[in-house]
Amino acid sequence: MRTKSNRIRRVCVAACAAPLLVLTGAAGAGAVAATTPTGTAPFTRPGVSEQSSASEILSLVNKERADAGCPALKENAKLTQAAQTHANDMAAHHLTGHTGSDGSNEETRLERVGYNWRSWGENVSGPGYHSSKAHVDGWLGSAAHKRTMLNCSFTETGVGTSGDYAVQLFGIPM
Repeated sequence: MRTKSNRIRRVCVAACAAPLLVLTGAAGAGAVAATTPTGTAPFTRPGVSEQSSASEILSLVNKERADAGCPALKENAKLTQAAQTHANDMAAHHLTGHTGSDGSNEETRLERVGYNWRSWGENVSGPGYHSSKAHVDGWLGSAAHKRTMLNCSFTETGVGTSGDYAVQLFGIPM
């Protein structure tokens, strides 16, 4: 029997799944990966007309936070290092998610860079987001990502981009 709650549930599932389909969409064939021995060089994709910028993502996120009554996030070098490393890894291995190609998770990556945290959050996106604004708009379109971005308790952040992949880590330091 179809009930109003079943229809609502189906609509909610469809609305929640749409961003995930974009986020986990097939990586374009022919991606070009240029890297250094340390794995820090960004990866580029053919047809990407506008590159994402970590500073622009931070600016857009801080504008959204200000509109929500939250303080601006301050950039933390260790969070930036962890975010950039994960963005490079996602681009190199055509992954979009919180688990790295080596099985690492957010806590592992924060440990590796020596960030001492009381609380943390992470937003990731790509491929298909070809600008800083597209990444931020994608996160704003997802309730969980938006909740992380607009959590006024977070005080520090680090953003990493690689081609059309982006990672933003949020933290409350010890």
